Amino acid sequence: MRASLAASLLVLATLMMPAWALAEDHGIVIPDELHWKPLIPGVEMAVVAGDPDKKGGLYVIRIRSMGEARVPPHWHPTDEHITVLAGSFWVGHGGAYDTRALTELKPGAHAVVPARLPHFGLHGAGNVVEVYGEAPFVVNFVNPEDDPGRAKKP
Repeated sequence: MRASLAASLLVLATLMMPAWALAEDHGIVIPDELHWKPLIPGVEMAVVAGDPDKKGGLYVIRIRSMGEARVPPHWHPTDEHITVLAGSFWVGHGGAYDTRALTELKPGAHAVVPARLPHFGLHGAGNVVEVYGEAPFVVNFVNPEDDPGRAKKP
């Protein structure tokens, strides 16, 4: 009976492990090997782990700025976890950009933005933040005019 209980607990523990814990090899990410792509003007992102487009999976991305850059009000369909790695990042919530509502996050600071909460930000020059959560990582701009991917009409 005792061996049966132990075996059952081992099977249960194995089933509850995240998939990455069962991988044969582990991944190492070297910052110089990240592939950066534009996110919004003056800001780039790179995938560190996971697939930010694959629904239900986990993702980790890095976001960096070349200079000071405003992040217009937007929201995500899932919770967003933000950790500042370098520089400063300011974040506020609401549907309109309001510099009085910004809170500065310095290296080591962490913020959680709940799903669907409109928020906005300000990247300090040269900052790097790490963002993670459940995919998909989708940016929905409160004002569609703020979407840099939106086709510009002549």
